[in-house]
Amino acid sequence: MKKIWFDLTNTPHVHFFKPFIKRYSAYFNIFITARNFAETVQLAKNEYNISPTVIGTHAGKHKVKKAYCLIIRFIQMLNRVGNFDYAISCGGTEACIIAKLKHKKAITFDDNDLSPNWMYSHFTDFAFFPAAIPEHSLFRQGFKAASIIRYNGFKEDIYIADYEPDENFLNILPFRNYIVVRPENLMATYVKNAGDSITIKLIQMLNEKNYNILYLPRYQQDINYVKDFKNIFMPSKAINGLDACYFSSGVLSGAGTLSREAACLGKCSVSFFAGKTLLAVDQQMIKEGRIFHSRIPEDIVAYIENYSVISEQHKESKTVQKEVFNKLDSIILN
Repeated sequence: MKKIWFDLTNTPHVHFFKPFIKRYSAYFNIFITARNFAETVQLAKNEYNISPTVIGTHAGKHKVKKAYCLIIRFIQMLNRVGNFDYAISCGGTEACIIAKLKHKKAITFDDNDLSPNWMYSHFTDFAFFPAAIPEHSLFRQGFKAASIIRYNGFKEDIYIADYEPDENFLNILPFRNYIVVRPENLMATYVKNAGDSITIKLIQMLNEKNYNILYLPRYQQDINYVKDFKNIFMPSKAINGLDACYFSSGVLSGAGTLSREAACLGKCSVSFFAGKTLLAVDQQMIKEGRIFHSRIPEDIVAYIENYSVISEQHKESKTVQKEVFNKLDSIILN
């Protein structure tokens, strides 16, 4: 039986690859690696009973450290991954290069047109991107036309298609009604000239209006932002972000994935992404009125207070997933 290697390097990849692992386990042996970053490993084990081989860690924003950790992880993976037929990752530089060295196929999924995708673009055989991202920006990053596979909808649709709310989720919270807040990822390489975080000011305003807050920090500095406020709950372990979105009254995120997940679930979704340029997928969702973007806390709170609930639906996600799986099937099952 052939073998697929999945490499998870960030928390959203756990949700993303769940339907892939479920679908292709019938056809392939599955091997999973994960980088020790944020809640990636914990979420995989606790929520989906996935036990990845943990290799490498996140280096923060320091470029020299980042390059060093990338090289070390690459060497460790080269020694530990073994043989495989397909490497599937979300823009995984190490996975793509290792696949190329082993003369195997590298398949990537990405929706971030601001990341340094040139680091893996020359090594991937098939790169899946949402249609919202202009082709010219992909060409500029080094992708060849023959390797680009575009699909309608958004990357989040692919896994939300299989999402079923867990009613027990609310039992872990000290309140029933709440707003989700996720600080900016100021360590990310694609967040340039971001300035200061607005998280403290945002939390302060929400606190004054007696909102309950489910707070999802990444780093120690994120925890320091909220130590003096009330009505805030920080989970002691990784939780299912989709459940957090689904049962909330709104989602405020300084990074894209959580706000797009909320939008795909039909929830009130706010992005206070800190970068000077928004991702193409975020621009598309803002254009469609599914996400509100602002770096002004007063405008964000006003939007939440005046938000009109729309019917929750993610039926279109199933259409997106079907399109992507049909295209991937044609590559790895034929």
